[in-house]
Amino acid sequence: MLGLLAGGALAFGQLSGTLAVFNAASENQGNVLVGGWVPAPSGTNSAPPTSDPYSAATLSWTPGANPPVTSQTLQYADGGSGSNASCPSAGNASYGAFSTPAAGSNSASVIGNDISDWWCFEINSTDGNWTTDYVTFPAVRILVPISVLLGNGGGTPGQSENGDTITITYNQDVSVKGTVAVHVCHKQNLITIGSGCSGTPSIGEITGVSVDTNNSYTGSTIDVSGPTITITLQNQSGLSTVSGGGAFIATGSKVTAAADGTNVCGDTACQPTSSGSF
Repeated sequence: MLGLLAGGALAFGQLSGTLAVFNAASENQGNVLVGGWVPAPSGTNSAPPTSDPYSAATLSWTPGANPPVTSQTLQYADGGSGSNASCPSAGNASYGAFSTPAAGSNSASVIGNDISDWWCFEINSTDGNWTTDYVTFPAVRILVPISVLLGNGGGTPGQSENGDTITITYNQDVSVKGTVAVHVCHKQNLITIGSGCSGTPSIGEITGVSVDTNNSYTGSTIDVSGPTITITLQNQSGLSTVSGGGAFIATGSKVTAAADGTNVCGDTACQPTSSGSF
């Protein structure tokens, strides 16, 4: 009986000691006994895009260390289309695998699955033995045009003239000032907003229209209401017959996100089809 008690006490003591070492190691990242511990990434931040094609954002972070990270996993979730991001909590099943940055990297270029929504990202790291908790980045949202509508405000259906409108709605509030020159271009079958029939427009261009003659509308006015700008044609050089329509391509930096000054996305993922008519 004594031997059994002694053996039981010895076994219990070994188990308690193991748990004590485990707990101490888990709570003390600098403990030399830890071996496989990797601290979670820190300093995570996200920056909106600032150059073409305005459809990717940059994430940056400080990888864990001691021991060094041997692998990293980046996860993505759709943060919705509201005025504020609706990101899942860290480690939530709503996040899905996005990429596996190299072990030593501390930044990544990312793009969301829904181009006009908020993007939510999180990252964790491992050394093969231990995996850290997921760490979330601040949500990021790029500026995207989502609809373009031509309107007949001048009175002559099918012709571009003073009083006609181009209404562009974006996925968030925008900032834009001043007036703009609009051109309808016969040879190119374009409506340019912010340039002549050649060059890079400061707001964008509408492709796929049919135009019978070139005309310009310099000094056209811009009215802003939250995410929507309405351009009213002014100072006409003449009238053109305009029909059809195609993609709106944002090509310049005159319109920016009101929240952070981000330029508008102009690549193929961000080109709504125009509707309506002059």
